Amino acid sequence: MTNDGDGMGNERWQAWRDDTPALTQYAYMNSGFSGPKRRATHAAVQERLDLELMHGSTTRFALDDRFELADRYRQTMGRLIGGASPDEIAITGNTTEGINVITNGLEVTSADSIITTDVEHGSGIVPAYYLRERTGCEVVIVPIDAQDSPGQAMESFVSSMGAANGNVKLVILSEISYSTGQLLPLKAIVDETHRRGGHVVVDGAQTAGHIPIDVRDTNVDFYAIPSHKWLCGPDGMGALYVREDLIPLVAPMKVAGRSAASYDFAGNFEPERERITKYELTTTSTPLIAGTLEAAEWFLDSGPEAVLARAQELNRYAEGRFGRIEGVSVVSPRHDATRTGLFCFVV
Repeated sequence: MTNDGDGMGNERWQAWRDDTPALTQYAYMNSGFSGPKRRATHAAVQERLDLELMHGSTTRFALDDRFELADRYRQTMGRLIGGASPDEIAITGNTTEGINVITNGLEVTSADSIITTDVEHGSGIVPAYYLRERTGCEVVIVPIDAQDSPGQAMESFVSSMGAANGNVKLVILSEISYSTGQLLPLKAIVDETHRRGGHVVVDGAQTAGHIPIDVRDTNVDFYAIPSHKWLCGPDGMGALYVREDLIPLVAPMKVAGRSAASYDFAGNFEPERERITKYELTTTSTPLIAGTLEAAEWFLDSGPEAVLARAQELNRYAEGRFGRIEGVSVVSPRHDATRTGLFCFVV
């Protein structure tokens, strides 16, 4: 099976449907909330549960498997978001956790401005407001219209950043808006933010398993993703990318043993500054890691470009059909440059 999307035909998509029991009963149209699971993903979770049942969780065999799965998880999530090093990937429980690592860990003052948009999920806008409550910083909200071209969206960002009263410290945005399905021009936004001395954290809840992600090409600073939406993996898993040179700038707000470089019981303590694992606490569900790995590897084998092309094809089809229904208004973008698989309408 090729990864470039050429000659994919319908075989891969039919195989996916055949392996997804929910699709035999429903026209499932809510992967933006939580995607339907394939049998193979379920089997990967069950296989690890069975291993723990038969061998226990802390036998040498089970522990070796656990550590190997965690290493593969970092490597695979790094591939999924565009060539990130495993040393830049923290294992999280969801997108929101990753965003909160950044918003709570960066040093923000009353002289700073936080930039976000009016099409954000609560996981983006609420952390911005909490930063304002805690630090006195300014929150600037960029107005975005679903029918904006990439250039028009960029003009709104530049205008809003220029009107900010403080230093542009952090931009919080969804690369794909959950409320419209609009794809924002991430690389241009990152370039403009860096020019002003700020950083960008991306809510990737709607991107992982949906579009090609390339943190190296965009040079984005932080990127948080989940397992359970377009990847169609288990609930309760995610990943956070922190560019390696920025790890020392972001302090962990929830801490455990891996957040310490060293400590003893005589009062000596040195915080961990350099390692991505400082953001991780203790036990993570190994069965969920196994299921997420299977789902992510299926997506990568299918080809992110091919998945996006298929999703856009279906979006165009839905736009044409829904546009004929009296009383229904299509909200999603009609520009192919901003169109994704997330199709939104109002009745």
